[in-house]
Formats: sequence, C-alpha cells, structure tokens
Amino acid sequence: MAENEFIKGAEQVSRFEVKRYGYTLTFEISPDALECYCIYEPSTIGGTPLTKSELQGHLAQFKITEEIIPEAEATLLNSAVSGKAVNRLLLLRGIQMIPGENGQIILGVADDLAEPEPDEGIAKNVDFRNVQSFLNVEVGDLVATITPPGSGTPGRTVTGKKIPPLPGVPVKLEIGQNVRLSDDGRNVFALGTGRVCLRENAISVEDIYEIRGDVDFKVGNIAFNGFVEVKGDVLDGFFVKATNGIKISGNIGVCTIESDGDISFSGMSGRGTGTITCGGSITANFINDALIECAGDVTVDIEIRSSQIKCLGAITVNKGGLTGGEYFALAGIECGNLGGRTSLRTRVVAGVHYGDLEELNNLFNELKIFVAEFAEARKGTVDLKEFAKRRAVITERTQEVRSRTHERCNPKINVKKSLYEGVNITLGITSDIIREERKGPASVIENSIEGGFRYLAMTPLSLKAQEIEQSFIQQHQLEQQNYRSSILEEGA
Repeated sequence: MAENEFIKGAEQVSRFEVKRYGYTLTFEISPDALECYCIYEPSTIGGTPLTKSELQGHLAQFKITEEIIPEAEATLLNSAVSGKAVNRLLLLRGIQMIPGENGQIILGVADDLAEPEPDEGIAKNVDFRNVQSFLNVEVGDLVATITPPGSGTPGRTVTGKKIPPLPGVPVKLEIGQNVRLSDDGRNVFALGTGRVCLRENAISVEDIYEIRGDVDFKVGNIAFNGFVEVKGDVLDGFFVKATNGIKISGNIGVCTIESDGDISFSGMSGRGTGTITCGGSITANFINDALIECAGDVTVDIEIRSSQIKCLGAITVNKGGLTGGEYFALAGIECGNLGGRTSLRTRVVAGVHYGDLEELNNLFNELKIFVAEFAEARKGTVDLKEFAKRRAVITERTQEVRSRTHERCNPKINVKKSLYEGVNITLGITSDIIREERKGPASVIENSIEGGFRYLAMTPLSLKAQEIEQSFIQQHQLEQQNYRSSILEEGA
C-alpha cells in the first residue's frame, strides 16, 4: 500500500501542541483524519499573539496540508489579537471519500409490480381489459439489466493522504421462476409469458390472473397455474382452480373452488353442494351450507352455519357462532356461540386428524365385512391361517394409524359466549353430548383422570389441551402420593 494512503486505525483523536511565549496552540485531528480542530489559549504573562504566518508554519510542521477554512482562520486570528481563548474551532476539512454505487436491477419493461402488494406479498396487478390477453412479457423478452457496482471516488485527509474509496456492492440476484440469466450475468430474459415481479433482489415472471368483475358466462371457468384474484363474485355453477392461491372480493355461490395455496373471500352460500378444497388457510366473513376441506386454518369473522368443514389447523369464528353441521379441526376450535336453540344438529371434533379418522373407519368396515364373510362361509371352505393373516394385517394397519402423532394436535374447544344443549363434542378419544347450556368464556378439554370433559376458564388455543391436562395429572399424582404417605404414617 502506498505511503501516502490513509489507513484507518484506532478510534482516537491525534493531538499536536505548540507552546510559545504568548500562547499555546493545540491541533486535534479526528479519528477519520477528515477534520482538524484548534484550541487557542493566550498566555497570562504576556508575549505576542499568534499571527497568520505562524499559524501556517505550525500547520506545515505537523504536515497538515489542506486549505484553511477562511472564516475559521479569521475567527482564530481575531481572537488571538483580542487575547481571547478559542475552544475546538473547526479549522480545516479533508475531502470525504465517496463510496461506489451498488449494482442495480433495472427493469427492461414498464411494470408496476416492482413494489409488493400488502395482501399476502402479491405484487400489484395490471388493469386487464381482456382476460385472455393479460401478458406483459413474452418468451425471450428482456426482463431486466444488471448494472455492475461503481468503484467510487477517493478522498483526502487533512494531512494530504489519499482515502481509498469503498467499491459498491454487486447485486445478489435471485433468479426466480420463468426467467434466465445471460452468460455474461448482465441481462435477465423471460422463459415464459406472464408478469414481472421484483421483490428486493428476487426477480421472476409470475402468473397472476385478475378478473375485474364476476366469474360468469363472460369469463367462464378458470383453471390456472398461478394466483387468481376475482374482484367480484363467483356465480353458481362455475369453478375456480389456482395453484398459488385465490382471492375473491365478493361472494361464492354453489361453486367449486380449489387451490394449493390460501383462499380468501367475503362469504359463501353453498346450498349443500358448493365445495372448497384448500392446501393453505381460509379466511372469510361468513360460510353457510358449504363443504370444505382445508390443510391449514379456517378463520371466519361473523358465522359458520350448516356446513361440513375438515381442517388440519384451527377453526375460528371471531364474532358469531358455529351452528349446525359437522366440523373437524386438528388444532382446536374457537367461536362465540357453539350450537344454538334451533333443531340444527351440531357436531364438533377437535384434536383429531380427519384423514386418520376416515382411514380408521375404512379399516373397521373392511374388518367387519371380512369377518361377516368368514362367518357366512361354509365350514371347510375357508383357510383359517389365511383368515388369521388377513385379520392381523388389518389390525396392524389400524394400530399404525392410531399411533400417529401430529404436531398441531390440540383437543380443545374455546367458547366465548354460550355452549348450547345438544352439541355433540369429540375431543381426542372422548365424546359426549352437552346436556345443559353453559355460559362462557370457557375452554373445554378432556378429563383424562375422571373421564368426560373439563370446563375451565378460557385460555388461548395456543396453550394446548395436553399441557393443561398434564398439570392436572401431576397434581393428581402428588395428591395420591401424599395420601399414600399419610396412610403409611398412620400405620406406623
């Protein structure tokens, strides 16, 4: 490294002091060597004050070479003539180093998706006029250009040393779906048709479909590998299928809605045949008379009524109730009211994987049919060893299903307002019908010690039933231990 190149050292000030008969002058150089301050103290025993030529000589003595700030020089010399002290006056400055510009991604197309959409991280959509031509890049189009980082501009310290510039940071480009980077690493091209999305340094061409109105006869059914947003309603008899998620601003009728991602909508009136199959989570204002299967959570704001919902997350109704129908939720259920004073039958099952339950039912039916066929067969026509072997296989499969554990399992139901008579509740392996109305807020969990349910002060669903019940088990064990100890003491 060159001798005249500045090397940043410890974070400390450099001090240089000059003592003369008429004054004491101190120079302080900042740790980055870009500023020089002076401290002037006139002598109390006489002598001549500091002059301009002396000041220049002192600076040269300490190799402080940058040009003095004229206003600071005038202030210092006037104070010296007047016999006044000067405390840490900024006398001169070096030249600040300018870092190089960072590498950049410059879009090759006009696209308003560069900023992410607040909802679910989906970028803002183009105003489509024709549902069949919502493309803004085609295969082979230039999507973006990558600019290299700049080298920067060197600076100079107050002592004239060069301050090397910091080079810019190259772009850490993340290549997403449907794009490719050129061999020289400078250009990004589209491999598919769709929309350009730039989120931080990740670039992709994503398939996002927007329907500005209703899904009706003008639009037709939608089957799309990407994200679909419907600004209106989905009318009776149509289906919407999308791999990456569906957002519907309006309501859903007697329709088929399917997605591997999240699904959100205002409301659904399925009239017993409308279905939703969701690989993510579902959010809505209300759901009436629908058939739903969901891999995540089902969160509804107002009410769920007369529906069949199977989910591997939690079912939550924020304000209203869960009335009529059948509901399976592996991660628990929370609602305002559960059941009602109507004749609608309400069944809820929490802490059970509905897929496991269906598999067990199939195995039980298989075994039942198999045993019945064996009983009806004439003697001598059935191989007993083969019968025992097949029954053992079914039993083994049954045990395997029963032994499965699921991380989100939470046999717990939270009721904020009222739990009505007649509701059929299953928590894990315990089932019962509510015989009388109970007021909330309350949490209902299994009572593994005495059987039946425990009705407790309501706690969040995040506090699992197993954790709560374990504290009761430990307390019971402690009481049993104390009881045995007291019996032994009395016998002694």
